[in-house]
Amino acid sequence: MHRLLEWGGPSSPEHVGAVAREFRLSPAQAIEASVLAQRIVQGEGAWAWHADVVAWQGDEVNLVYKGQPLRLDRLIQRKDAGYEGQWWVLDYKSAPEPELQPALIAKMRTYRAAVQRIYPGAVVRAVFLTGQGTVVELV
Repeated sequence: MHRLLEWGGPSSPEHVGAVAREFRLSPAQAIEASVLAQRIVQGEGAWAWHADVVAWQGDEVNLVYKGQPLRLDRLIQRKDAGYEGQWWVLDYKSAPEPELQPALIAKMRTYRAAVQRIYPGAVVRAVFLTGQGTVVELV
């Protein structure tokens, strides 16, 4: 699922086949990964892939924060009205309710703090994009 999203979503059978080969997935697993990625790209967070919303984007962004290596699924800076200049840390989850998992919440808070350190005057928001197509913002 993550690799498909890194490539912009399950845009082709070739991408799904490449992911299946790379990760040695069964056909059923590859289809499941594709369906989850499709739900994310077409769900409530679809805006995160729209050129009229995104000023800057990075997938699988590597950072170091307090000596700890971090890898953010997707980091974007928005340019749309009402969100100009805001940085959004997006974390993909196949689980339907990641906000109920304390370890995931702690990880997202760390990601947000790391980006906030880089852009101290900017608004930094952190959200889970779930395989059910929902956006869950960490408050």
